[in-house]
Amino acid sequence: MSGISKSTQTLTGAWSGFYVQRDQQRGIRAEFVHRGDRLSGSMTDDQTLFESSVYEMTAECGLPPGADEQIVLALRKQFPESKGTPIRVVRTLPDFASLTGQLRGRTVTFVKTYQGESFHGYRVGQDQVGTSVAGHSVHYRGTLSEDGGQIEGNWWIEANPKEGVRRCEGSFSLRREG
Repeated sequence: MSGISKSTQTLTGAWSGFYVQRDQQRGIRAEFVHRGDRLSGSMTDDQTLFESSVYEMTAECGLPPGADEQIVLALRKQFPESKGTPIRVVRTLPDFASLTGQLRGRTVTFVKTYQGESFHGYRVGQDQVGTSVAGHSVHYRGTLSEDGGQIEGNWWIEANPKEGVRRCEGSFSLRREG
């Protein structure tokens, strides 16, 4: 591994940083176990509950004007007893994710697989309607700095047309702790 000193050739240990999604930085912490060129470990997200208005969600997704009103109207029809009750967009992530990947030269790749169900949908009063997905995965590819103390790169979630999921991507940065 040219450019990396003997003392930092391993990624084993604690790392912290962030990923960027829709111009928002979200904190993450990873614990890597590095053997040979293989990586394993775990990751946690600092924030696992996301909530917004229907208007904010439609604007973020680039939906046409009035889409928020159509969504609210459809939800009010589905939950007629909800008149006057706030409708919120809700996303939740499991508290824990496992990591598997590799280090080749200074290229770090790994897949983060959430352990449990992720939820995307709406909260109408006390009711929730949406989609739960078990084992949601996020791909990461980055470059290890020459001193072995930082990994920067991109993450992405593959599109899943059957679930109505478009490809999503952003950047990330992790720094070795200690």
